[in-house]
Amino acid sequence: MKHILIPTDFSKSAINASEFGIGMAKGLGLPLRFLHSVQTPVDWPKLNIQEEKKYPETRKRINDAREQLKIWEKKAEEKGVEADHSLIFNTSMDELTSYVKPDHYELVIMGTHGTKGFEKILGSNTQKHIRHSRVPVLAIKYKFDFENLKKVLIATDLKEKSLIPFQKIYRILQKFTTDIKLVYVNTPYEFKENDEIDNIADTFLKKSGIENIQIQYFNAHNEARGIGMAINKLKPDLFTSVTHRRSGFNTIFSPSITEEIINNYDFPVLSINREI
Repeated sequence: MKHILIPTDFSKSAINASEFGIGMAKGLGLPLRFLHSVQTPVDWPKLNIQEEKKYPETRKRINDAREQLKIWEKKAEEKGVEADHSLIFNTSMDELTSYVKPDHYELVIMGTHGTKGFEKILGSNTQKHIRHSRVPVLAIKYKFDFENLKKVLIATDLKEKSLIPFQKIYRILQKFTTDIKLVYVNTPYEFKENDEIDNIADTFLKKSGIENIQIQYFNAHNEARGIGMAINKLKPDLFTSVTHRRSGFNTIFSPSITEEIINNYDFPVLSINREI
């Protein structure tokens, strides 16, 4: 069974992500894995016990981290969630992206620091992981009770290339809520009349095999403004976007727009790359 992965540095936002992740794992019926990386002055796994004693401060940090991971593992199990942990060493964000394989993980949940920027986790940041992850990433800033998560918005461009990630993300979301709305932003550089959008949306949803989902259109000068309009009108508990790494006027929601939403709103944001 695939896991939900929670990389943590034990900071306040990482704690918020861990607490939310336990609730989500229970709601989805998935096991959890807590992950922490310790920076060491040497290649720690290659040291024997006697050699480890030469680095008492590093050894203490490793033992403290291991105890913290065990605490979170126990908290999850007390909520009826299967959990384990992994302690790794000297792992950069690029290496983390390679570590998080779609065959092993259904979702990554990470804490963010808010409007001052992204909180560093595992030696880099949530922002970079959102840009490159092959697994959906949920970024959470403040404490948010999973039980209060009812209304979800999914933003997509209704294009063929977005179909598979949309199906994947919908499959996750429908397990804990039925109030899911699809949002399409109609911009000047790809302007479409309502009848045309209706036809595109009908084709997209038929191919996805998903029925009974409401779609709302927003005319705006750009995607970011349209998403802001949708959020302010529909007031979701969670926002979801299908992004892709390329930039340009044929882009729907670039990672930078997703990051802007994370920084400017308090609710969790779930992002999935189109190039999965």
